Amino acid sequence: MAYPSLEQYNQAFQLHERLLADPELKTGTIATTGLGLPLVISGGFALTYTINSGTKKFAVRCFHRESKALQQRYFSISKRISSLNSPYFLDFEFQPQGIKVDGVGYPIVKMTWAKGETLGEFLEVNRSNASALSKLSNSIYSLAAFLEKEKIAHGDLQTGNLMVSAGGSVVQLIDYDGMYVEELKNIGSTELGHANFQHPQRQSTNPYDQKIDRFSLILLAVTLKALRLDPNLWNKTKSEVDAILFRANDFIDPESSQTFALLSSNPAIEVDIKNFASICKSPIEKVPSLADFLSGKQTPNQAVTLTGLDKPNNRKTGYISAYDVLSAMDYQACLQHVGDRVEVIGRILEVKTNHTRNGDPYVFINFGDWRGRIFKVSIWSEGLAAIKTPPDETWIGKWLSVVGLMEPPYSNPKFKYSHLSISITSSGQMTFVAESDAKWRLAGSTANIPKFTTSSNQEALDRIKGRPATSTVPIRLSPAPTPQPTPLKPTGSSASAANREAIEKIRAANHPASPPSSTKPSNTPYTPPRHSSPQSSNQEANTDQHKLPAREKGVVEKIFNWLFG
Repeated sequence: MAYPSLEQYNQAFQLHERLLADPELKTGTIATTGLGLPLVISGGFALTYTINSGTKKFAVRCFHRESKALQQRYFSISKRISSLNSPYFLDFEFQPQGIKVDGVGYPIVKMTWAKGETLGEFLEVNRSNASALSKLSNSIYSLAAFLEKEKIAHGDLQTGNLMVSAGGSVVQLIDYDGMYVEELKNIGSTELGHANFQHPQRQSTNPYDQKIDRFSLILLAVTLKALRLDPNLWNKTKSEVDAILFRANDFIDPESSQTFALLSSNPAIEVDIKNFASICKSPIEKVPSLADFLSGKQTPNQAVTLTGLDKPNNRKTGYISAYDVLSAMDYQACLQHVGDRVEVIGRILEVKTNHTRNGDPYVFINFGDWRGRIFKVSIWSEGLAAIKTPPDETWIGKWLSVVGLMEPPYSNPKFKYSHLSISITSSGQMTFVAESDAKWRLAGSTANIPKFTTSSNQEALDRIKGRPATSTVPIRLSPAPTPQPTPLKPTGSSASAANREAIEKIRAANHPASPPSSTKPSNTPYTPPRHSSPQSSNQEANTDQHKLPAREKGVVEKIFNWLFG
């Protein structure tokens, strides 16, 4: 089935008290951004919203991509988790008709909010705390033993899906989209996992069995042991919350990896590192359980020499990211990825700080002239509370990598600008990178192939509307061109004619001769919520760029203003 787009879900959640089916969720309060729009986090096949209901807090997951046998998958996973009665898993409920969008019911997952902080956030703070790392290591060992005993697997064990509390003594798993349970063994996998925590053959072989967490668990055990021995390894390896000591590139060729060479130079962990390198070079089915790895059993007999040096005539592997990598200067590419979780890299041009009418602080990090079509980073008060160091003018000129959900564009026809943004909700989403590293990441990777490409405005608009792109030819990321100023609208008669033709096609698509029989129009008109718009003494804020219109404009009208306003 086709699922709603990000924009459609955002509109529905602004009327959640009328459009959600669950009584507890209907009466709750939805978390919002500084613009008063629903705060949404992307992950895999779902968009996650936060609702507080009394003393309870829920994560509400809405699906925006097709997932094979979705209902059967979640019913089987729910049944298996309920039978375990385990503290490692959270209570959740799959609701097949949980939300109505444009009058049509769609499924949601209602999940109890997890305790503590993500593993990445925990390590960022506690990487030098030997006691906390020791407790966390024991928790990982216990989790691994439990999963092996029950013959189940999470499918995407990584720093964002492991919640840590009680100083490292308690861990919980979240996001069960790719979980393996025996009842689903014939359905197959829908999850490849985060590249920085998976065996290099995971993507090509896509196994689906009880063993798919083994590599991730060994990786976590090895990195925690290494950090206990030398906390400075975090900085030496340029670790991030999404990449703890190692990255996917290290797994491809351990022998030339500087990280493998660095860690193997410590006699206290040398054997573990060489055994782990051997696992990376061996077939994925040879990965042992964590217990066997720790005891030295079942380790693949693969000879390795960890020099950290490139082999003669060996082409260096391109950057492998868990997400599509975009240039902050490429507005069109960012537009094509609205609703996706992406990594955007660019050089900071401007940092603007101010307060909303309610007095809440906010920061915008601009990568281009705000009067044009640009990508920017938005940090509202909740985001500022989550990060260690608020951005300031010292950030200008630095290269930044930011990971998060690409939000729909906000366009101001009067002043002819259009902004795309990622909102910061947690620490670790932003990372400074050296210029050389930034250019290497932007140059792309032979292993990182985007899911689609577009060759026209029509296809970009299809993405925003939530329809399948008209072109599905995969492309490989190419070296980023030298950033050039982005025009406010297409130039030349041919570009104008092409854009107008695209608009006319969308108009025709939005006004068919007869309504589709499978859906019915919504009887509920969309009304934006009341909220306080940011105020500023500078010209950018005075243009009211963050005020929502009195009524929601149609997609065609917004795009028309963007192209020709």
